[in-house]
Parts: sequence; C-alpha cells; structure tokens
Amino acid sequence: MRSLSRAVVVALSAMTLAGSVTGTATAAPTVAPATVLGSISDGPGSFAVYRTVDTGKKATAVDDEACNAYFGTPRRFTVLQRLDARLYTFANSPTTGFLTNPTKSDVGPIYVCGTLGLDGQSIYEQYSRATAPGIGPLTMSGPCGLTPYIAEGRGGADCVQRINPNSTGVTGGVASSNSVTNPIRLPGGTTGSLWTFYTTGTPKSPVNAPTAPQAPDTGSVKYSVGREVDSISAGAEAGCPGGVRTTKIHAISVDAATGAIAGEPSATTAADASICYQRPGLPDFGAMLTISIRGINLTTTNGGHCRQSALPGTASRQQTCGFALPANYGRGLNGGLVTLNGVVPPNDPAGSVNSAVWTVSVLGSVQPAF
Repeated sequence: MRSLSRAVVVALSAMTLAGSVTGTATAAPTVAPATVLGSISDGPGSFAVYRTVDTGKKATAVDDEACNAYFGTPRRFTVLQRLDARLYTFANSPTTGFLTNPTKSDVGPIYVCGTLGLDGQSIYEQYSRATAPGIGPLTMSGPCGLTPYIAEGRGGADCVQRINPNSTGVTGGVASSNSVTNPIRLPGGTTGSLWTFYTTGTPKSPVNAPTAPQAPDTGSVKYSVGREVDSISAGAEAGCPGGVRTTKIHAISVDAATGAIAGEPSATTAADASICYQRPGLPDFGAMLTISIRGINLTTTNGGHCRQSALPGTASRQQTCGFALPANYGRGLNGGLVTLNGVVPPNDPAGSVNSAVWTVSVLGSVQPAF
C-alpha cells in the first residue's frame, strides 16, 4: 500500500511537471515526491531522534579511554568535556512539535567528549559513543558550531558527526545535535541535546524495555521536532547561487522504545521555512534561513552553515545545517538553534531525496503553545 501510494504521488508530480513546461523551455519548480504527505520517504537510511541529558555522573574509564584513543597524544590532554548522558524518547505536540514530556523513557547511554579543533575545519570537535535500541553500539565524530547564550550563561552547539559502521549492520550515516551546553555545570540547567541519528544499512540489535527516567533539570530550553512537507527546490536566485528551498515543517512523533520516527508527520503545519544556499564547499558553506515558528508565533531570518558528505552506495549527499536563532528579549527569547538533517541530490543542495528532520530549540521565558 505504501509503495502504491508513493507511485501515485510520483506519477501525479510528473504529470504536474509535464503540464507546467508546455510551451516553455524551463521546467517550473515542483514539490519533491519524497516530501509529500502519504508517501514521506527516509531515502536510503533510517531516522531516530532522542532527547539527551547529562547524568551528572563521572564518565566510565572505558568511555574516557576510547576518547583518549580517538584524539591521541597530545590532544587527549586538551579534552575540555567528558560527558556521561542518557538517551530518552519523548512525547510531543502533534500541532507544534514542541516536546510535552522531554524525557519520557530512558532507552540507553551516550557519552560525548570534545576539544578545540586544530585542523582548520572547525572550532570544536566531538567524539561520541552511544548504544541505541535496535541500532546497537555506535561511535561517531565530527565538528561543532558554537553559539553563546549570554542571558543564559550557557552556549549552543550544532554538531555533525559521521557514524562509523558497526557489528550489528550499520554501514554509515550522520548524527546531528541541537545542544545546549553547560560544561562546568553552573546553575540554570544541565547540558542536553536533541539528537537526530540517520543510519544506513539494516541494523539488528536488541530493544530493551525502556526504564523510568530520573527528573533532570534542563533549565529553560524547549525543543520541537518535525519533518519537511511539500519541499520545493526553486532554483538559483540573486544572492542564492546554491538554490532556494521552501518547505513546510510538520510535527513527528517517535517510537517510545526505539526513538525511530513513528509513521507519517502530522497533517498540521508547525513551521514554514525557506533556505537560501551558497555554493557547496568544504568543509562547509553559508546559508540563510527564514523561518516562521507557529508554536511561539515568531518569524526570523538568520545566517548559518551547512555541510555535505558522501553516503555509501549512492550518489546522493547527506546534508546537515545549523542556524542560530537571535535573541528577542522582548518576547522572552534568549536564543536558540535550528538544525536539519537530510539527503539531497548530488548537484542540488536545495533539493530533497528524503524528508529531512528539523529540530528547533528556544531558551528563555518564552512559552510555546501546544
């Protein structure tokens, strides 16, 4: 049934495109079939989304030694953060995507360590280990962008980590985080994130029963999560040589035991977004986001950066982007981040091979509607 529905959507999209080009040499932009409700596509991999929170405990010797081995000597002595945390599944609003129960179930461990980047590719570099239900043990590493939250005394980090193949069937992928950091554990909320895991392969790993979580102090941060719906690659425009993507974002929910995205997005639009891309480059390239977040009734335009990397077995590219939300103190907004994680065609950063996952964090007294 799913494949039949998708075939119908693709056929209708092709008919629309054919009709739009009659009598003209240039095809009009069209909605990507992979982002149409009723046939939402994950592309060549699978998504899982988790809320993570610092446990406050000392990391294990095994985790710390793995971190030391990754960074080597002398960088192991410059590690600034060694964080023991937990993966949580959550409940969220089907209307706005904002989390209503951010730490509903404890489903596994995650460890993160990091230090300043020395290769000219990033300001900060992280190494991570996690055990995700149904996916298995993972090791990941990659760069982070950093954003200060002056009024909060904390900072934001959007990290992009390549996932290494594992023994349970994972062949690769990318994990991205929307993080609020408090590395020296000042009052006001512990370090935590909303992580999006995109893995390729066919992993088969045990799924243990979720356990009741502790009640962590996460401070003033509120998160939402959604997926692209009706995404359009509108082609290059003045100032946007990499193209323009317009899309709606609809709330998604996750499986309580695994964190895997559960079914189709909600039918309700939670946000409207447009991205103006610069030409793709290495290690990253600029982009400008305009987003209207309905849950907090906010429209803003802000710059950011994107990264693209190869996916094994396909010509498509994995794309992750991060955008800082500027503070709006009159609205009680002390800052935040917007991230996306998805797959794009090899020569079109504004295109969509699948329905990308978007996350939004907001900090301060601002209260989302649900």
